[in-house]
Amino acid sequence: MKSIIREDEAAVSPVIATILMVAITVVLAAVLYVMVSGLLTPTGQGPRVMGVNIGRTGDGTNWTLLITTTPTGLTTLAVKLTITTGGGANTVVNNIAFASLTAGNWNTNKAQFIGSGGSTLIVGDRLVVSTTSYPPGYQVLIADSQGILYSHALQ
Repeated sequence: MKSIIREDEAAVSPVIATILMVAITVVLAAVLYVMVSGLLTPTGQGPRVMGVNIGRTGDGTNWTLLITTTPTGLTTLAVKLTITTGGGANTVVNNIAFASLTAGNWNTNKAQFIGSGGSTLIVGDRLVVSTTSYPPGYQVLIADSQGILYSHALQ
């Protein structure tokens, strides 16, 4: 009876074996890198806030709200202004888009948006708000559809 087990010791050459081991190691390292980098990549945008400096105009008749930081991509149609009395008891200006706060509407809202970014909000844009219509203590709230970007009392 013939034996089925081979007795010759022919195998893969040492050079081929080394190349295969290096290739397998490189592929495993690449797969591990892709998995780890996918886990470490942040998925959210972080907090959406707007930096605003409140001051008065030179003659003291208006508040100036200067935008110092802003999330990217905000438009004057999406961002809205709300002004409430001290303590938030009564809403005086309710959810008006920055695009609607023009010089032509000053008598209605007693607020005006002055921007240089076209329809996009950029750093350096300002809101001018009447100090006689909105005295110190009134609350200013700036928001978009995703939430509140800025809220502070006029002072």
